[in-house]
Amino acid sequence: MSEARLFVTSARQQPLNCLLSLKVGSTFLRNLIYVLDNGEIFSRVEKEFPTGLHNRELTAAELAQEVSFYVVRDPVARFFSLYFDKVVGKEENRFPWIIEKLKAHRVFHEGVDLSLNQHRDNCMSLLGFLGVRLRGKLKNPINPHWNKQITRVAKGIEFGLQPLMLENLEPQLLQIADGRIEGLEQAAKMVQSRNRSPQPPVAKSILTREMHEKISALYPEDIQLYDLVKTGWEVLGKPPEIKL
Repeated sequence: MSEARLFVTSARQQPLNCLLSLKVGSTFLRNLIYVLDNGEIFSRVEKEFPTGLHNRELTAAELAQEVSFYVVRDPVARFFSLYFDKVVGKEENRFPWIIEKLKAHRVFHEGVDLSLNQHRDNCMSLLGFLGVRLRGKLKNPINPHWNKQITRVAKGIEFGLQPLMLENLEPQLLQIADGRIEGLEQAAKMVQSRNRSPQPPVAKSILTREMHEKISALYPEDIQLYDLVKTGWEVLGKPPEIKL
């Protein structure tokens, strides 16, 4: 029987491997790898991701010999990233079919300058939409943009990849790389943006207790994973060992 392998995205000339998860820094990481591979920032139309990235299937032993990691994100921040990117973000980034469903079955406000309460209405409607899908009430596969992070990173945990936090990604990555990735610090500085649709200042005011409870109910495993990684880094000052 052949040894188990994990599919990861890698730099071509550097010992760097990451397990990408949508809405968890994938834009930043893809662009970072592009800079490492090409020595320049990705300059195509903003909505396009870098193409031609190097994907490999590696064993746990091979991954352990290089800088191999996955990233976790606060589920609340991830939800708002989804909302501001795919629901009310730039037109070219949106999922119009989500908007159509929200308008047909729930309260949904459109416009450029929405009020705080209108954003809250939209977010509660989006959470209801996600609840139907995450609870398996439809037969279609769950979209990776709102699927649970644990679904994606469980294999990374199994293969021993190191956990990093999105909000501290650059310093934590530099720490675990420990000088093994040539030009990493400069490449990180060259990547100008993590998010395709920046969140407006009002984003910090939208969250209510009810909204937080709904996000927690939809993503309990992700919240537990994020807390374990966050606490581990704060206590140990290095990537904690996470086990399922």
